[in-house]
Amino acid sequence: MRRTTSNAPMGSLSALALAMTAALALPAQAGEVRLADEVLVQASRNNSTVAQSKRSVAVVSRQQLDERQPDTVAEALKYEPNIEIAGGPRGNIQSPVIRGLSGNRVLQLVDGARQNFNAGHRGSYQMDPELLEQVDVIKGPASSLWGSGAIGGVVAQTSRDGRELLKPGQLFGGYAKQSHGTAADNDKTSAALYGLLGEQVDVLVNGYYQENDDIRLGDGRDLVDSAERGKGGMVKLGWQLDDHQRLTLSHRRHELDGAVPSNPSAEAGTSSPLIERSRQDDNTVLGYQFDPASPLVDLDFTLYRNRTRVDEWRIAQQQQDGTDYRTHGLNLVNRTRLPWAGLTYGVDWFNDKSEGVRGGTGRPVPADGRTEVIGGFVQADLPLAEGWTLSPTLRYDRFDTEARNIEGSKRDESEWSRSLALSWQATDWLELVARYDEAFRAPTSEELYTTGTHFSLGPMGSNMFVPNPDLRPEKAAQKELIARAEFGGVLAANDRLRLSASLFDNDVEDFIEQQVIMDFANRVFETRYQNVQNAELKGGELALNYDWRDLDLGLSYGRTRGKDKSDGGALEGIPADKWVASAGYWLLDRQLRLGAWLTHASSQLRVPADHGQDYDGYTLLDLGANWYGRGRLDGLELGLVADNLTDRYYRRAFEQLYEPGRNIKLSALYRF
Repeated sequence: MRRTTSNAPMGSLSALALAMTAALALPAQAGEVRLADEVLVQASRNNSTVAQSKRSVAVVSRQQLDERQPDTVAEALKYEPNIEIAGGPRGNIQSPVIRGLSGNRVLQLVDGARQNFNAGHRGSYQMDPELLEQVDVIKGPASSLWGSGAIGGVVAQTSRDGRELLKPGQLFGGYAKQSHGTAADNDKTSAALYGLLGEQVDVLVNGYYQENDDIRLGDGRDLVDSAERGKGGMVKLGWQLDDHQRLTLSHRRHELDGAVPSNPSAEAGTSSPLIERSRQDDNTVLGYQFDPASPLVDLDFTLYRNRTRVDEWRIAQQQQDGTDYRTHGLNLVNRTRLPWAGLTYGVDWFNDKSEGVRGGTGRPVPADGRTEVIGGFVQADLPLAEGWTLSPTLRYDRFDTEARNIEGSKRDESEWSRSLALSWQATDWLELVARYDEAFRAPTSEELYTTGTHFSLGPMGSNMFVPNPDLRPEKAAQKELIARAEFGGVLAANDRLRLSASLFDNDVEDFIEQQVIMDFANRVFETRYQNVQNAELKGGELALNYDWRDLDLGLSYGRTRGKDKSDGGALEGIPADKWVASAGYWLLDRQLRLGAWLTHASSQLRVPADHGQDYDGYTLLDLGANWYGRGRLDGLELGLVADNLTDRYYRRAFEQLYEPGRNIKLSALYRF
């Protein structure tokens, strides 16, 4: 985000607040009220379900992934209120924007392992959706649970498990899947084998290969230099030691190759030269769960290692670059249930190592950086009175960092992160939550220690990177009100209406941004990362879901406003207001499911004064159909999704590139 000035009004949340109040004023209806889906929110750390969570959360299940057929993790979340896609149409650079914050301000987890890789314009979300069982999101600051990086929220990805893919009584199985997308002639082949090895051991082997041409946009043109090919897979072993203990070991690999601009979110040009980029991610996770018949112990232990290697060839400049980023870490969490409280507590440790080389002269010099963080937390759920629960959380983190190629760069700091939630189950159909959350993000090695030439100025010299080892961590403090209601028998017997709403105000201090100094009078040409502004992000969300028999309907609205607290100017990168209406219906005795999603993004007129342009609104229609074979066709599944059915030529607010045009996705899967 950039500090700017603007005379545009920030707007009011009064309309959303009135809608929230009116919705929650509905009287309880006759009929049985069914509980919300008992889906665990993996990022919560206390094994809470969606219904039990005291935070604003979103969960995308495997069934929803199959229905939507997303190409990236960010795309899987695009229908959620106050979550948008950043990075443009090239999938290798896409990431979610949560309540106006993105990039390394949103913590990413895969099976509980932090994904810390961060190197400019190289993307960080590399998990293929085909390998996922679930994606869940905590919206808003969550450092009290996870430490550094969770200023905007947490995106937790859970991989598939061989046991869950087996049918009842089945000892061995597998599937083969072929899919095609028309917008980029994207062909993808994936397959898996899974089964039981004896009574205690299960195994899953999954692999995929995909390749696409340049992406076709809504105006019929192709986005040049957007073709790529990728492959990868996962091996996962599970060992059920006894009724109370389980051990898992998994290894994932993802490889991606293609010719792209050095900044894939932009066109190739003088500031973003065309490069041949090859990337390889390797991730290994060892997990142990111990859940005896005791209220004192429910333990999860995770040990992990991540390595990302990026090799680049700058075609016109004939220069070879390389980046190597490694993370080692562990998590230990236990949950204790006492008569007077529930406790969740644990420790986390990780060590990041980054290094790189840049070919040629007059180039940036990556830091040979090392960062180590250790932290511990405790969260309590304290019943105060009938219907009232107080949930305080306290966490302490200590981090050490240095760059071996910069003398005197070693530094260490510590941070406390606090949160407090007060929930009230006002009636059997209404819950209200008020909460306060703090978060921080420690500066990265790139931000602290990058040196060398940023760009040449010809006979006047060069603009040089200047390290700034004194950068302060970014900090956030958010206040939030959450309301959830659930009714049965609203329009018909056995139907269900769920409503959720939230209002939030997030104050973020010491934003770290890259500043380019061009002082021709004094011949000072520098680029450095600095703490440049204090910001306020506020907004709200409203979601309604109705289901009855084979029909489900949804409507959601998300709104975020961002301003610089020093001058009231608008912030860059804040998504436009977004409405999403959805409908799904089962036919043929639940053998065929039809779906539709209508998304409307408003015009984004709240832009920085020096930005130079506004962004038009747009409306998108997506349709889908999934058919599941029976009888002699049992195991056959066919899918059809039409994204951007009307072939709209559009781009999201603050993105440089336009999005894909009409994209018809076809898939065929056979499961045995």
